[in-house]
Amino acid sequence: MGLVTLVTMSVLISYTVVSREADTQGDSRRQKEAFFAAEAGLAEGREALRLRLGDRQTYSNVLGSLGGPVNEPGLAGASPPWYEVLRGPSADGWNYLRLTPETMTAAELSSADGEAYADYPAQSNVRYRVFVRDDLDDPNGSSDSNGQVWVIAVGEVLNAGGRPTRAIVQALVTNENAPAAGGPGCVNRGCGPDSTFNNTTDQRPPDTSFVRTF
Repeated sequence: MGLVTLVTMSVLISYTVVSREADTQGDSRRQKEAFFAAEAGLAEGREALRLRLGDRQTYSNVLGSLGGPVNEPGLAGASPPWYEVLRGPSADGWNYLRLTPETMTAAELSSADGEAYADYPAQSNVRYRVFVRDDLDDPNGSSDSNGQVWVIAVGEVLNAGGRPTRAIVQALVTNENAPAAGGPGCVNRGCGPDSTFNNTTDQRPPDTSFVRTF
């Protein structure tokens, strides 16, 4: 009986260790998936903001075009307010990174030898959302005056056995649209009012003793 009890306890301990190791590896994999989903959302959100910005110098019009601040538990009444950049088509507002045969090419559905896959991960439990908020450059969080905003992306992996695994990444985005300057002649390059570089207002008139021709 003692030997049977010892073997049984050894088996149970081994099972517990293996089960915990599997859970740890699963958590690590889901954390990476959530992080990559958030990174993908951040890149897509930055591009969406760039397209909305156009040739403007600040993001005030962009914030005003996003349909008002997010009014959800945890974000409602935030100061500065949060705006959703990429609201998903589903009712919950999430963007899902699903893989379906209808959206995949024949090469993606088969191996390099042309053998069709019997099954593949549908990735139906990976999703993300993208938000933007002002960077507190002034007291008004609904407008931007310095051309900088924070973009926040949230990635999640749903888990049937518990709460979802979540990763959040953010980046301070700076508008790089430079104000355009124009003027007649060569004034923008420093020449005088007569559109030449040889006049009384020049500090160092050009040396005309040697002229290079092309």
